[in-house]
Amino acid sequence: MSLSALREQLEIPSQYPFPYKAEKFSKEEKKILDNFFTNTNKPVFAIYNLPQEVVGAMFSRYSRSEKSVRRLFLDEFWNSSLSLYKKNNSKLHKAMERTKKFYQRVFAEFGDDSVIQMGSIHVAFEYVSQIAAKAIEDQRIGSSYIEKSTRYVNFGSKINNHYLYMEAPEIKNSKFFKEYIKVNNFAFDSYNKHFETTLKYLENKYKIEDQIVEDINTGKSIKYSEVKDKGLRIKVLQAYKRALKAKAFDTIRIFLPTSTVTNLGAHFSGQSAENAINKMMASSHAEVRLLGFMAYGELNEIIPNFLQKIDHKHGEIMRAYRKNISEAQQKISKKYIKEIENKDSNDVVIVDYDKDADIKIASQILFTGQTKSYLSKTSIVNWVKKKKNLKKIHEIINEAVSDRKNNNINRRHKLSRAFEQAFAEIEFYTDFGIYRDLQRNRLSSTERLYLNTNEIEIPKEYRQKGMESVLTDYKKLHKMTKGLNKKILKSKELPFSSAEYVSILGHKLRFNVRANIRQWVFFSKLRTIPGGHSSYRNAMQKATKEILIKMPYLSEMFAKVDWVKDYGLGRFKAEIKTQEKLSKLEKK
Repeated sequence: MSLSALREQLEIPSQYPFPYKAEKFSKEEKKILDNFFTNTNKPVFAIYNLPQEVVGAMFSRYSRSEKSVRRLFLDEFWNSSLSLYKKNNSKLHKAMERTKKFYQRVFAEFGDDSVIQMGSIHVAFEYVSQIAAKAIEDQRIGSSYIEKSTRYVNFGSKINNHYLYMEAPEIKNSKFFKEYIKVNNFAFDSYNKHFETTLKYLENKYKIEDQIVEDINTGKSIKYSEVKDKGLRIKVLQAYKRALKAKAFDTIRIFLPTSTVTNLGAHFSGQSAENAINKMMASSHAEVRLLGFMAYGELNEIIPNFLQKIDHKHGEIMRAYRKNISEAQQKISKKYIKEIENKDSNDVVIVDYDKDADIKIASQILFTGQTKSYLSKTSIVNWVKKKKNLKKIHEIINEAVSDRKNNNINRRHKLSRAFEQAFAEIEFYTDFGIYRDLQRNRLSSTERLYLNTNEIEIPKEYRQKGMESVLTDYKKLHKMTKGLNKKILKSKELPFSSAEYVSILGHKLRFNVRANIRQWVFFSKLRTIPGGHSSYRNAMQKATKEILIKMPYLSEMFAKVDWVKDYGLGRFKAEIKTQEKLSKLEKK
């Protein structure tokens, strides 16, 4: 099937929607970029011929920059030594021909495509909506992502006097488009205006003079106003400004609509790339299908032998299957959901947990800990179950991880796989911004409901003196989005999924996370660190409490969870350390 035929089959737009505009590069820049990027004029492209360390560093820098990754590469990473990686077209062509024949033989003889797990590729998606970004990142195994940060980058800039939000293809061609533009413009106007309001409020709340720092001469904690060392005062002031700015962005980000575009870097194994593209092509959102189609076109230039099941009957069957499953679930839910009364009103609640978690974990510890004996797992489980003294079982668990109390233990010191034997499931009803943060727990099973505009999360800061105008505009934005969202949902002109573009990061969303205990322990520590967003720190603290209420014998496992409710300028100490590291590098 030709690419044009595939495009028609997927019912996707012929042009990439605003706000993407092809970036301008000089002839010399294009000549350089052509050696490492599959194109210089599209928002989706693959990266090749570069050392993995360079790509990793480049994507890391990408998440905190307003620049495109190609511009970052030219400005900060390109140098003559990289010219060694330039492609030789004739040799590359011959190699690809040999590779193609090899894979055809492998598939024909063995029917086994596990070999495509051995290859990998980096892909950039630029100017994609929050909806599309989450759809891309929903591919879990064999993939990793890094995204433009709402904490370090101002999202309120414009191109040709137009804020950077996705003109959703479905809505753009409808009678709702003018109202859609009005809602988005109000959201970004408010975001820009109230960033300054919030910054001033936080600067007054967390005065620089009152911030506690460590005296470099005595090692004692003192107020900034008492610091005498000029060098330390400069470092602390720089750290304070960065922490204050990050806190302001964290506080104001809920104004951003889900149409807000971001830049995203992805790394896929060959197999996960194939799965991700087929999954994107089966999306109910035209934007996501278009991105999947574009990714296929770019990757087909580099790893065509890994993508043989996309433009193929197997790909068509897979995409149809995904669509049918989704529609069947919606139909069944609509049929029976009306019989169910919604009684739970908690924001974070445990849905399900392993009632025999202690038995399973203790049994696995004894099983894998054997050296001279060679008992079966069945025999060990039967013995553990017979023990009437639960205290003994819990001692087995705690003795196996007695060093968890050690102060040198951090989130990277993971529990043994014995703790993968038990699970817990938590339901969250929090703002969409928190979902964005918690979805990054790669190995968990996380699913969300469709976005709606019923309720908004209101930060405590919005109710404070000096923030009255912020709260007023926030509630006004909620009313505007709710009105348009309802109109689209009632309309027969548009698919109901298009209404997801008419919501904001502050709207509350239901989603559930199911993971084993080993994952929960790692996740709870990671998402409660002092520098984390205060909202997701609070959500993860609640989740951990829910687990420990049901399984109190696991308290030692969660010993490294940070229970401090609010660190204020959470990034302050981390930023001071950053300034110290930068100072040392400059001296070198």
